[in-house]
Amino acid sequence: MRLAAFVLPSVLIAALVGLDYFVLEPAMPTGLAHLVMLAVGIAGVLGFSTVLFGRLTALQTRDREQTVRLRALNSAGMSLTSELDSAAVLQRVVDQAREVASARYAALGVFDQSGTVEQFITSGITDEERALIGQLPHGLGLLGLLQREPHALRLRDIKDHPASVGFPPNHPPMRSFLGTPILWRGTALGNLYLTEKKAGGEFSSDDEQAVATLAAQAAIAIENARLYAQTERVSVLEERHRIGMDLHDGAIQSLYGLGLLLEGAAERIEREPAAAREVIMRGVDRLNAAIADLRSYVLGLRPVRGSDRPLTESLRNLAEQARSNALLEVEVAVSDEAAQALDRAAREATFYIAADALGNVARHARAQRASLRLFLRDSRVVLEVTDNGVGFDYANATEGHGLRNMRERAFAVGGQLHVEAAPGSGSRLRFELPIRPEVAR
Repeated sequence: MRLAAFVLPSVLIAALVGLDYFVLEPAMPTGLAHLVMLAVGIAGVLGFSTVLFGRLTALQTRDREQTVRLRALNSAGMSLTSELDSAAVLQRVVDQAREVASARYAALGVFDQSGTVEQFITSGITDEERALIGQLPHGLGLLGLLQREPHALRLRDIKDHPASVGFPPNHPPMRSFLGTPILWRGTALGNLYLTEKKAGGEFSSDDEQAVATLAAQAAIAIENARLYAQTERVSVLEERHRIGMDLHDGAIQSLYGLGLLLEGAAERIEREPAAAREVIMRGVDRLNAAIADLRSYVLGLRPVRGSDRPLTESLRNLAEQARSNALLEVEVAVSDEAAQALDRAAREATFYIAADALGNVARHARAQRASLRLFLRDSRVVLEVTDNGVGFDYANATEGHGLRNMRERAFAVGGQLHVEAAPGSGSRLRFELPIRPEVAR
């Protein structure tokens, strides 16, 4: 463009001079020749300006489209990598791919180890249209080609490709096509398919690059969701093991000792009734302690899914369970605004962290009072659990008291966990989570 801006005007001026000197002046009077040259010059300048400004306008339009596309990709990447629900990840990938490439329809196919389509997520097609189409694709045609040869494919018209096998009945008409694999460390996790460019024509190389970038982000997001699901399963097994060990070393041993104590009392009840009665009363005290210990575990083993009910309700239910099972007075303050600022994953993490924190207070703190608060502070949602119990040595207890599970839950949703505790001074647990922009809106 810069070269043309300098060269073309020079060429135009030279052509006009040559036209005037060699053609016009010999053929007509001087005045008329200059007038004709002026008209030709004006027409040439106008034509040159029209072409130049048209090209500049096209470049500006492309730059604006690129800016919008980059912003969409950036927003997509941030939202995808923060999502931990696999189904939600796949649907969001499809929706954002369709938006980034300005496509009318989009789909994401996931294949199992045998090559069969096990999941097929769509965007742009209503539930009614999806039901009319019928069963999932079989991974044949272009879908199977992308699976066998994982590289991007752009077509002006689907039916012109040799691998095309047509569409089933009730399928929307589709012509233009863009497909790209979703790869993670060389392994295909799935394929993205986009059809029907909204502006008509075919998908551009810019669309291909944008969707390839989104596919790379999607691969990370899908892998994150899978790892999170595996972590959740491992956490459940570890928690079961921890509870089994705690019960074995605590309540079960107490009950076993109680059985021996009562056996001894039974042998002495006839010859030493007073001493036997004293032993039985000690047994009653031990039994009550074991019941209190088991009640504490019931509190930790009866979680209500935090995503099933609002935090304004589920956190109060936790406090009520602590009051009835652990004889603990719990003060509750839950801000409606703070509860509504959390998405499903953050809401569930908040609930389970609160449940673990209250369970720790009931099992270990020997406290009479505790407080549970949820509030907003500086664009963050804050969960705070405090107690007036015996406290503990936090520096040497980072892997105990359920802290590891709470840290993992906090980290998984982008939050931070802070604990303040010392022997004899109670404890304070604070979970802080930034509000995601799309939730805040």
